[in-house]
Amino acid sequence: MFRTPRPAALGAVVALALTVGLSACQAGTEAAAEISASPSASPTPTTSPSPSASPTPEDPAKAAKAKNIAAAKQRYLEYQAIASKHGKKGENPFRVLMSGGYIGSAELQESEQSYWEQFADLGLKETGNASLDVVEATKYEGDPLKKDVTGQRVRMEVCIDSSAADVVRPDGTSTLQKGGPDRVLMKVTMQGQQGGLWSVNENTSTGKKC
Repeated sequence: MFRTPRPAALGAVVALALTVGLSACQAGTEAAAEISASPSASPTPTTSPSPSASPTPEDPAKAAKAKNIAAAKQRYLEYQAIASKHGKKGENPFRVLMSGGYIGSAELQESEQSYWEQFADLGLKETGNASLDVVEATKYEGDPLKKDVTGQRVRMEVCIDSSAADVVRPDGTSTLQKGGPDRVLMKVTMQGQQGGLWSVNENTSTGKKC
């Protein structure tokens, strides 16, 4: 009996909303910096201006780490969006995810293939939209300064709200068990691959509310 769908496959992730939110924050920061850097309105200053402090050099390792984490997050959003796109049509996206290098570990490949084969065979469809409320990197493994990210890992905690999503049978009835939490904390591990791509190695529910 198909009762518990893959937790992270419930609807599309709101990647666009995240992107817009991040862009807005960045724009606000840049605007604030521009305002604070504006010259004084006084036309005749009575004292010589103090020399501006030299900018602090950016830590190359920190910058590379941030870049890699952003790339790993983006790949996870793409993985979710592809799964949701096919799930809403009642299709099996496993081949697409595999050919795109989105699934890394053998364990995840096996569980994803099994889930999506059952999903398609039973004529199920995803409805509504789950939302990705939180994406937080908790650990980085490897040397971010290496050009080849193969073997490097980004561990993340993801809070998924599936209250507006469902997986339904052909007759429209839900496959979801009642009483489960709408907001679930996921443990996600992204691993670097050859060519600079990041794949999902782990995507499991902690069973905890978030």
